[in-house]
Amino acid sequence: MKLYQLVALMSIYPVMVQAYDTSGLYINFKRVGFDLGTAKVSNYREYEGSPNTEINQNTQGVLKGVFDFAFEYEQPKYRWDNSVYAEYGKSKIHGNPGRKSHTENADKMLLATDYTYKIWHFNNNSDMGPYANLAYQTEFTSDSGAKRQKIARSFQGIKLINGTKNITDFHLAMVEEVDFTYKDSNTKTAWEIGFTYKYPFNDTYRFEFETYYRDYLSYSRDNNSDFRYEVFAIAKLNIKTGKDFFVEPYMSYFRAKDRENKKAGSNVVFGIAVAYSEIF
Repeated sequence: MKLYQLVALMSIYPVMVQAYDTSGLYINFKRVGFDLGTAKVSNYREYEGSPNTEINQNTQGVLKGVFDFAFEYEQPKYRWDNSVYAEYGKSKIHGNPGRKSHTENADKMLLATDYTYKIWHFNNNSDMGPYANLAYQTEFTSDSGAKRQKIARSFQGIKLINGTKNITDFHLAMVEEVDFTYKDSNTKTAWEIGFTYKYPFNDTYRFEFETYYRDYLSYSRDNNSDFRYEVFAIAKLNIKTGKDFFVEPYMSYFRAKDRENKKAGSNVVFGIAVAYSEIF
């Protein structure tokens, strides 16, 4: 996928961070809740052996629990975040003869530490500078004969953080991965671009759009299930229903193409999330 195709799809995404007015340590329960929706997966037969649960199943009902938590340390010259993200869900399978009637539609655990050095400051209170990120991504269980995903990942690039309106986050980075999913590990190099757009209508309603695009440049081994590219986007309406509770109707899109198949696999989800969020 070329960059102009990416722009046409509006597809890029980093993890959104909270903007803080004062320095200090913050404990951020970003999201603790449930997502309910329906999914349409394209070309799932070609990706039945993929370790990625978003494209290896023809799932139509989505129910998952989500936990997103971070320790965030804000200082005038830098920001250091340490986060845990986990999601898990199962659903009923339709149209997959010979396979299990229930299977995973979400299975992900991500541990990450992220450091951003602030060089430039902008009028919307955002900061920008070089950043580095170390992360480990895995799954709780393997599913349908696919291998359990295990990936160590690092980012080095430039990042905008702490924006309060419109483009609130942006990053452009080189990515190094060591994939331990299979017996013989595979080292991969990619580049990634992403941003978050946020528009508050008032104190109750806020529109958000998050997206990323990752393009793989090189591999140390020939694994057909390795992605050539992946792209993710989610649009949602955040509706505050109480002091720390919110409801979010959303639509998400994931697309990836591996090194073996001519067709890309994709996953479109229409759903609604009910969650709790709190900062200490």
